[in-house]
Amino acid sequence: MLLILTNSIDGTSDEIVRRVGTAKVFRFNIDLWREYEIHMDANGFTLSDPTGRQCISSELKSVYLRKPTFDDPLSIPEGGCSEGWLRSQMSYFLQELYNQCREMGLVRLVEKGAQNRFGKFSQLRMASRYFQVPQWAYVRTDSCSNLIPSPCITKPLTADFVENYRVMFTRTVNPDELDHSYPWLLQEEIRATHDVTVVFVAGRCFTYSLERSSFEGVDWRKHINRDELVWRAQKLPIELEENIRSYMNEAGLEFGRLDFLQASDDYFFLEVNPNGQWAWLDEDGSHGVFDAIVTELTAGWNTAEAEQGRCWTTGGALGVISKPAVI
Repeated sequence: MLLILTNSIDGTSDEIVRRVGTAKVFRFNIDLWREYEIHMDANGFTLSDPTGRQCISSELKSVYLRKPTFDDPLSIPEGGCSEGWLRSQMSYFLQELYNQCREMGLVRLVEKGAQNRFGKFSQLRMASRYFQVPQWAYVRTDSCSNLIPSPCITKPLTADFVENYRVMFTRTVNPDELDHSYPWLLQEEIRATHDVTVVFVAGRCFTYSLERSSFEGVDWRKHINRDELVWRAQKLPIELEENIRSYMNEAGLEFGRLDFLQASDDYFFLEVNPNGQWAWLDEDGSHGVFDAIVTELTAGWNTAEAEQGRCWTTGGALGVISKPAVI
């Protein structure tokens, strides 16, 4: 059985469940933890979903960490609230659940916490040995003019909300016009024609590009739901693919989505997300990304078909979730 650790609006998990087979998957949606029965002790753990199906640690074959997050913002009043405390308890439990699965050698592809041990600055330092990397600096100083050529871009270190659940996107700035009481991540602006993203799956590279002329500004994520944003599959130079494999091997990552900027024949490394979203690039599965993911998650399994059963998934027979799926 495959255990997927995620949340109830993760459409990518929906598709993986369909492809692997519902009888062979148990899905734990952390945001719906109240609907599960949970037991963990020195001998292992058992999870039971609302249909009565069970996930027993001794019977697991593999574990896939997707998006075990509480995606709906929690407004905490003065004095705190029990829901915030309960979420922290469940997040801690999920970490311990993951730890045990890792100790058992069951975790596939995604490493929990990789973005912390291998953050943006570590990524950029290592990347300079394999790729072209725009000049960058993280600063809190009274003058930035001599650090990065102007204009440059700035972007946040995390995806956390700013005040009333607003998001800070990457943008072009003049460093001398920034509020110097704040810290800033500054990076040389590359006059690129395309954004390029590479889904890396255990040594295989699935590459897509987006024309920058199809959106305004420098951050395509501001326009993510527009039909005009068309990502097209493309081939990378062989040498660049080999450098990506070497980079990911040194980083100790079996999976990640790497972002580049393309300017003519040059590719500039931006970052790698060790658990980045990817399904929206290959929704119909025609490019092979889903097949590669499923192959890695089920490698070494007994190929005999399991008896068909019910699996608790978003929009499934129970009808417990009506939120739109996120991929």
